[in-house]
Amino acid sequence: MDNMESTKLEEIAFDGRPPVLRIYKDGRVKRLVGTQIDVPPGIDPKTNVESKDAVYSQETAQYLLLYIPKNSTSSSAQKLPLLVYFHGGAFFIGTASSPMYHKYLNSLVAEANVIAVSVDYRRAPEHPIPIAYHDSRDALKWVASHYGGNGHEKWLNRHVDFNKVYLSGDSAGANIAHHMAIRIGKEKLDGINLAGIMLIHPYFWGKEPVGDETKDPDKRAKIERFWRLVSPTTSGADDPWINPFKDQSLASLASLVCSRVLVCVSEKDVLRHRGWYYCERLKKIGWKGEVEMMESKGEDRVFHLIEPTCDSAMPKLKKVAAFMNQGP
Repeated sequence: MDNMESTKLEEIAFDGRPPVLRIYKDGRVKRLVGTQIDVPPGIDPKTNVESKDAVYSQETAQYLLLYIPKNSTSSSAQKLPLLVYFHGGAFFIGTASSPMYHKYLNSLVAEANVIAVSVDYRRAPEHPIPIAYHDSRDALKWVASHYGGNGHEKWLNRHVDFNKVYLSGDSAGANIAHHMAIRIGKEKLDGINLAGIMLIHPYFWGKEPVGDETKDPDKRAKIERFWRLVSPTTSGADDPWINPFKDQSLASLASLVCSRVLVCVSEKDVLRHRGWYYCERLKKIGWKGEVEMMESKGEDRVFHLIEPTCDSAMPKLKKVAAFMNQGP
């Protein structure tokens, strides 16, 4: 190893394994995955879904993307369910505008015939937890401001049925969707009647294994290491932000903020047992709503985003769409 290589290695403060993120001692952050060029909004020729962006926080300049089935824009009388979606990426990679999320939202909006808002939030480690949750709450408040037709975006004013609002997300986004559902219940956010939440491969963890979850100390330590990266002041793997079973947040659902929950997991995902445990705990605390589970056999985490045309992706898409179409 020459001196130049040695110097470069000494500059690295954090080198994620698998190689997804590198942090240098001078504060530079280099993302090694999820760096595809953002896709601009517009009309998707495959699904005929139209999208546009909007700023939901003037203070932070954070944005979101709005999606609407093209045939809905011609009738101001038509009211559709609203999906608020939070992207995944372990809180440190991905954006609402990344190609795989843009493609997924176009397909889901077309299949379900709903309006969607895809929220972009500030990412760690530059913006550590709980900033992502604060941004997501601001986005929800912005959405709620359109109740009664008085907001800035005509798609929401004219076409959204605010009695049928759904929250969803994958991985870290599913974690956010859970916490936002709890917050809506606690704060009684006017303008949003939460009909259901859809947690796709949720990013939950904990110090002690649940079910048949891995007991391998190295694997568990790796997951906690990434959590500590995005939340440097965390109390650890039992922090309520990452382990909803260690505080009163899950019990709050019993009081209820929504009447239906869908959890999707994948057979090969190391975090799949947390999804099953979430559903079991809902039932044990006496929650009166409906809980649905879907496990995709032979698949790994967020497979539907990585390979959206694979055999298992379309059934999952249709399940999520049907969940919204059933409605309360």
